[in-house]
Amino acid sequence: MQRHVTKNWPRPAKTLDALAGIARRVVEDYARHVGGTPTSVLEVGAGRDLAVPLALRRLGVTQVISSDVERLGKLDLIQHAADRILAGQVKLAGWDDLERFGVKYLAPHYVGPDDEQVDCSCSNEVLEHVPADQLATLLKGLRAVTKGITTHSIDYSDHYARSDKSVSRLNFLRFSDEEWRPFNSGKQFVNRLRHSDYLRLFREAGFAIMEESSVAGDPPADLRVAEQFRRYDPPDLFAIKGRIVAA
Repeated sequence: MQRHVTKNWPRPAKTLDALAGIARRVVEDYARHVGGTPTSVLEVGAGRDLAVPLALRRLGVTQVISSDVERLGKLDLIQHAADRILAGQVKLAGWDDLERFGVKYLAPHYVGPDDEQVDCSCSNEVLEHVPADQLATLLKGLRAVTKGITTHSIDYSDHYARSDKSVSRLNFLRFSDEEWRPFNSGKQFVNRLRHSDYLRLFREAGFAIMEESSVAGDPPADLRVAEQFRRYDPPDLFAIKGRIVAA
């Protein structure tokens, strides 16, 4: 369906270029807070084409570990991304070729304290899909294996708004957890945590926040927020995206 009907895969050049920009920002975050280029990076939430790990290798990261709780990676999609990001310089006949290139793909895998230590860890629009209790465990795992910094971009918005323009990016704030549960499927799960919740969870995992920012959206005039969300200040409540860099 995604390849032949919705045409989401393989990703278009514009999207791959944007993901290469995400990788560049990870390296820039490391240079700003630690100095130099990280030798090793762990990316959580690898996805299907490993575009960010490929871009990290191009930027000089020697070893990239790409981790996911499901084995979603597809060699043909990874090759498609490599053809764009690496200008066709790498040919991947098998998973061994990928590892020899410097990208280790671990899936299914849950990050834990016994994993290999890395200079830097990162994710891009992944943490919002992790249930709160599992997120706490993941962050503790990242704290255990990250020697330098961890850097994350998070999408706080209602993901149904991506495919339905009639839905506000803050629409899901109308619903209590019980009301939202039927719509929060395994394929489209979002934890609905707000920016302040993430900051708290990072600190509880043992991280010190180095940088944090969020961008608030415009709530529709008729938005009536569910009781459980009324304790948040408006900039926090209505945030639609954010970034956290911690060490």
